Amino acid sequence: MRTFYIFNINKNFYNLMKNNPYHLFKTMEEIHNFDTNDVSIAYDLFMQIVSPFDKSRINNLIFNECKGNDFYSKFHNVHRIQNKYIPEDSSLIVNKAFLLLESNILKPSFLTELNGLQNLFVCDFKNKDYFWLNELVRL
Repeated sequence: MRTFYIFNINKNFYNLMKNNPYHLFKTMEEIHNFDTNDVSIAYDLFMQIVSPFDKSRINNLIFNECKGNDFYSKFHNVHRIQNKYIPEDSSLIVNKAFLLLESNILKPSFLTELNGLQNLFVCDFKNKDYFWLNELVRL
């Protein structure tokens, strides 16, 4: 099972880091691993890098893209695809600060659905994997 954190990078930071995703990943990893004593510093740094998600807009976007999919379900801010034929079991949780995507496959369907949004940076901290979403979908 892979866990992807999807961040909405603010425009200024995106322009600065778009050609150097490694440094952005290392910064996000440091924030992710901050000691609880330094939570206010981590929060301030995080808020300088990311823009908050509009939860209602994201939920509506995903729902409208996936509602015709027989393997899709939604409950509040949790979207799920359980496809027996691929097989894919993916869950996307919409938060204001980030999107949390857990999946048993390398390229979950939700990544394609989110491609219309700009400046999304995807991190898998456990597997040390990171990419700009628009770069992945072009492959």
